[in-house]
Amino acid sequence: MLRASAHATGEPIDLRAITDRAPEALLRDGTELLRFVTALIRDGANLDNARAELAASRGPSAVVRAAAVAGNFQMMNRLVDATGVPIGASLRAIAVDLGLDPADAP
Repeated sequence: MLRASAHATGEPIDLRAITDRAPEALLRDGTELLRFVTALIRDGANLDNARAELAASRGPSAVVRAAAVAGNFQMMNRLVDATGVPIGASLRAIAVDLGLDPADAP
């Protein structure tokens, strides 16, 4: 969704920053967004700070939108995992954008 949104709005983005923090995400306030999502997923101790940073850079509504997208993704991911839905070849195309080898995608 982030990839499609960035392309639709003409925002530059380097999705490799999701899997490897060495490249710059290029997305405006992408660092704050990555910190917030990381705190949501695996670093709850820093969630308050990450939430405040994102709110300071993009406003409170950005926190709500980012949390909603993360929650929706988690729901969809669990549903797909639980039902055994295979990943289609068309979705493997984003593997390259993420800096992954498409041959490794299931």
